[in-house]
Amino acid sequence: MSLIQLDETYVEAFLSLRMQLFRELGELHEGVDDEALQDATKAYYVEHINKDLFSWGIQFEGHLVSIGSLCLFERLPYAENLSGQEGYVLNIYTCPAFRMRGFASQIVQAILSYGAELGLKRLWLSSSTQGKALYLKHGFSEKNGEMECLLK
Repeated sequence: MSLIQLDETYVEAFLSLRMQLFRELGELHEGVDDEALQDATKAYYVEHINKDLFSWGIQFEGHLVSIGSLCLFERLPYAENLSGQEGYVLNIYTCPAFRMRGFASQIVQAILSYGAELGLKRLWLSSSTQGKALYLKHGFSEKNGEMECLLK
């Protein structure tokens, strides 16, 4: 088992886990063009990885079994964040057979550390019901239907 930062060579494995996440959350309902979503995701991933999209994964016996991402963006400055730089946490997912081993926790910690290294003041996310305890454990709090973590 190893935590790695992903690059463009992981696009297929990343895509596979992201689609599993969508299926599990019931977001691939009738009328969703799965193929178009996959194509758009691949194009975005390849264009943005390690520029304004940073992803980590856990490999187990040569297979990616857990992922998580940080998407950077800049917004207008506000009192708590004069730089306007923020990060959106997404795609935290672990294959069911590999859950309860701390993989998602390792990925969230890597994202928090990287965000702090970059000097980000705020990370935020939308959480599934299942994920809330994980994020609360890592210092996120609920705010207006989302969760956020203010970094120092």
